[in-house]
Amino acid sequence: GDPTGDTSVFAGLDSIISRASALTSDPSSTLRKADFVSSVQNVFEDINGVFSMIDGLRDEANQKLYSSIERANSLMDQIASLNTEIQRYTLNGSDASGAETEQSQLLNELSELIDFKATPRDSGGVELRSNTGLLLVDHRAASLSMAQSDTGARFSGVSITPAGSDAELDITRQISGGEIRGLLTTRDYDLPELTYSLGEFASHLADSLNQAHNEGTAVPAPTSLTGRNTGLLGTDSLNFTGAATFAVVGSDGRTVESVQVDFDAGTMTNSGGTVTAIGTDIASFAAALDTSFGANASVSFTNGQLSMSATGTNGLAIAQDPTNPSDRAGRGVSAFFGLNDIVSSGSPLKYETGLQGTDAHGFTSGSLTFALRNGNGDVLQTIDYTPTPGATMDDIVNDLNSTAVLGSFATATLDADGRLKISPNSTGSTAIVDVVDDTTLRGTTGLSMSDMFGLGIEGPAERGRSISVKNDIALNSSRLATSAFDTTATAVGSLGVPTGGNGGALALQGALNGSVNMRTIQGADYLNLSITDAAAQVASQAGSRAETYETRAEAAFALRDEAQTRRASVEGVNLDEEMVNMTIYQQSYAAASRLIQASKDMFDVLLNMT
Repeated sequence: GDPTGDTSVFAGLDSIISRASALTSDPSSTLRKADFVSSVQNVFEDINGVFSMIDGLRDEANQKLYSSIERANSLMDQIASLNTEIQRYTLNGSDASGAETEQSQLLNELSELIDFKATPRDSGGVELRSNTGLLLVDHRAASLSMAQSDTGARFSGVSITPAGSDAELDITRQISGGEIRGLLTTRDYDLPELTYSLGEFASHLADSLNQAHNEGTAVPAPTSLTGRNTGLLGTDSLNFTGAATFAVVGSDGRTVESVQVDFDAGTMTNSGGTVTAIGTDIASFAAALDTSFGANASVSFTNGQLSMSATGTNGLAIAQDPTNPSDRAGRGVSAFFGLNDIVSSGSPLKYETGLQGTDAHGFTSGSLTFALRNGNGDVLQTIDYTPTPGATMDDIVNDLNSTAVLGSFATATLDADGRLKISPNSTGSTAIVDVVDDTTLRGTTGLSMSDMFGLGIEGPAERGRSISVKNDIALNSSRLATSAFDTTATAVGSLGVPTGGNGGALALQGALNGSVNMRTIQGADYLNLSITDAAAQVASQAGSRAETYETRAEAAFALRDEAQTRRASVEGVNLDEEMVNMTIYQQSYAAASRLIQASKDMFDVLLNMT
């Protein structure tokens, strides 16, 4: 839709902002809560709809490729058949102009589908070859096909089977013009680039809302909190700094038990003053928190998810320390584990894992296949990689940067937030490092290496497709976190979650004011964009791409018309020149007639003299 219109995907951001603002003034209003939840849901439904449309375009391009290839094969067969016919006419001394005219028309049609080089044959007809010299047509025709790739890629390239051979050769990269090239580039680069950008935007929007929602607490507080699958193992280093408060509150919002966690000191203290060491890994932290809550709540960490459940009808609340907030990979403890998210997705929304180079990578089985693609999206080469069990994240980075894997084509890095990035080198023909197959698994989390770090094209693009408001909030808007736990109310009996508090609503209002880093399909980053700027970036990209398509089409039509004009000037008839030639021929015929008449008269005179 028009980015400036009221019904476009990006106009939904204005709706979220305005309804969040209204919520801050009346955080207890059921109607305002429902309006806000609805505005969030509508935006992600619209984004899902755009994903489906782009996906449909890719499938349509793929189907058109099949049709174009079938038509190209039919044309090449007919051209080869006419070669035989023209040769026979030529050897017999017959007129082959009719067959040559028909063949010329077929060449015109084939040139709209695929580029080739045509060379006249000595015996008549033409020989067609690809730009790299592969024989397409002689007295027989080669066959093009789209055999399914064994790399695991969603779509396959174009192969050629030479006449009289069973061998298949991939010629995708050798096709540089025609409808087939346009469809390949659209299917494998242009549309995936757009879905990748849309996935980046959708995931950043969802993550911003989730971070804000984790700052607040619903009224009454939820009796349980279940985090998202982080891909972390219990043995992973804790790697948190700062402080946060975990609390059990009654249905009236008053504190039943609180645990103040100081990650810097490595301790947690409950309302009774009991100090417990939090340990150095995720599992020990969960166990210590469970112990500190006593009988008031239980805490567990299983398959990458942190879960908490209060006893009886009590609820749970989590708050950041106002002066020294907890942090891992740029998120507070609740937001990092996703304990109080507002939206969810079928795959990880963020790839900042918080893992450090010395941490064990945790991928104990499987391997993955990288595909190096050029600027058209064509696969240049595939490379298999198997992580060494028991090694560290630094070892993975070093492996990937070795010449045996990606070192000659790309550079892998692990940033400070624990995100593994792979960027193509500035030299060389590799424009995109994709992942077409991944069987690795990180422990019992069910996440692969590409899932966890967002490697390749399809995974990062697809994460935006399944985003939606969490079911419990969508079905009951009272679960919206509009209030917030008061970190000064840690004593038992003090009012921790006020009914009319708007701390959570204020956090939601400011959710879209932060900055994000948008990653491109080529591996580069747009840094410090606001959410609205990120939306504008995607809209601008889509508009620019559409304008580019139109410009390309106009240029292609102009080039075709020019080529037809130039050929017509060679093959066509110049009426003035032909008139001059006809006059010359007429005068020559008249002169020849006079010569014959003079000869006749001379013979008549000679005969009469006898």
